[in-house]
Amino acid sequence: MAIKGMTVGSRGGKLSLLLGVGLGVVAAALIVVYLSGAKGEGGGGSISGPSESVVVASQNIPAGTRITAEMVAVKKLPDSTVLTGAFKAPEAVVGQVTTVPVIAGEQLVPEKITATGQAAVNQYGDNPPLSLLLEPGQRAVSVELSSLIGAGGLIRPGDHVDVILSVKTMTSDEATGDGSNPGGSNQVAVTILQDLKVLAVDQNVAAQAAGGDDTASDTAEDENAAATTVTFAATPTQAEVLALADMCRSNFNGRLAISLRGFGDVTKTVRTEWPADGAPPDCATLLGVKDLR
Repeated sequence: MAIKGMTVGSRGGKLSLLLGVGLGVVAAALIVVYLSGAKGEGGGGSISGPSESVVVASQNIPAGTRITAEMVAVKKLPDSTVLTGAFKAPEAVVGQVTTVPVIAGEQLVPEKITATGQAAVNQYGDNPPLSLLLEPGQRAVSVELSSLIGAGGLIRPGDHVDVILSVKTMTSDEATGDGSNPGGSNQVAVTILQDLKVLAVDQNVAAQAAGGDDTASDTAEDENAAATTVTFAATPTQAEVLALADMCRSNFNGRLAISLRGFGDVTKTVRTEWPADGAPPDCATLLGVKDLR
């Protein structure tokens, strides 16, 4: 009887082992099916049901970054997961700037990016942030002007101008101060920068598009008639030249003025250009003279 009981117990153990193995195989198969379905819903595989192609970030994009084509991709997602307003084509977001950090795979919507340039004017109205009007590599720099030469004070944002520096100089005899020769004084005026774009006149950052109704134009002209501060879009080197010119004006009893260029006129007269990697000019070099007294 003892031997018989041992045989029955051994058979029961084998059956339990086989049953456990069978259940394990079934569980593994169910897990594989579940994971395959989850992968398909996440976009890694086929999507069942209605879907839509939207623009997503292909990498992490920090806030304040100008979006390039390499930073985005088009991904097909189930309709139920598409955010309201999500962009459908990369061209709609390339060139715009992120206002918040965007993580890889995240959908791009209008609330996360902002336009630049003329599109910023259209989005923000007559006074968009200056930073959105600058092209890559440009800086906004403001200087005080004693007059708006050539346009009667009617320079407007979007115009292109030349910057003129004039200062008072003295002859060597007058500089000695010994009274042997009364000497005299002179004025030097030089165009120091050409074809700069005006971003703002005083606090007025107006629309830069050509045209518009006559009423808006008249209002802008009236507001700018007595303007004294102009903000330009300039390269870093040009910004240094403008800052120096402002000091030269102050130290040598001079003034800064601007002359308006015709629409589309990009021609330049022969003047010294300051390379970005060159030595910064001093006041005399700026004016093309040996020294200032």
